Amino acid sequence: MNPSPHPFTSAHVRAVIVKILLIVNAVVAGLILLVDALTLVFPLPIPGQEPGENPMGILLAILMFLLGVFEIIVYLTTVVFFCMWLYRSYNNLRAFDQWSRLDSSAGWAVGSFFIPFVNLVVPYRAVREVWQKSWPPEEARLSAPDPPASFPLWWMFWLLAAFAGQISWRVTFTEGVPANTAALISIGAGALSILAAVFAFLVVNAIDKRQEETSRSIKLPQFTGPPPPPDLSMSGAVAPAP
Repeated sequence: MNPSPHPFTSAHVRAVIVKILLIVNAVVAGLILLVDALTLVFPLPIPGQEPGENPMGILLAILMFLLGVFEIIVYLTTVVFFCMWLYRSYNNLRAFDQWSRLDSSAGWAVGSFFIPFVNLVVPYRAVREVWQKSWPPEEARLSAPDPPASFPLWWMFWLLAAFAGQISWRVTFTEGVPANTAALISIGAGALSILAAVFAFLVVNAIDKRQEETSRSIKLPQFTGPPPPPDLSMSGAVAPAP
């Protein structure tokens, strides 16, 4: 029985939600990629063009707008639940080993994603640390295990997708850039987003599986919320007289 006074609160439900959202992200990115590819064959309408002159282009423009709005909603939702999952998973490291020296805190692990330049390195280190220290204490103290190859690949594609997305966004609203060039850049950004979502799925799944297995192996009691109030009826306590 682990003597750590820090409770283990399973992050499994949050991990499942994050993985579902990542799948949705990948599907939406794939649909947008398909629409972008179609615009290479059926150009989008230009200002002053009559609706009847380019019905396919108008349809693609509507689809692109709707998918873009849905993509933003799904992305923001994924960010929220990913941060919630990471915060709980990092907090669980104290439950596995109260004497373990952590590089940061759960709040910093999440907050580092939103600080310019810091978010190029620190978030990956925090996620890697969660993997490395989600082991039984006797194993984690021997050596920090290297994370699977999916971890650095996730971070590489995450950064590339972020940079490509910024370029695509700027090109879209820059006059003088040919529509085909903007579409090709968007296709590249979409492909990187899909790869980032796939490897993020593997990362979340690996950490979730490791923490659940470790909690069972060292027989940690699991908490999914605040503890229930004490049952006075079973403790021999006598209620005060009115």
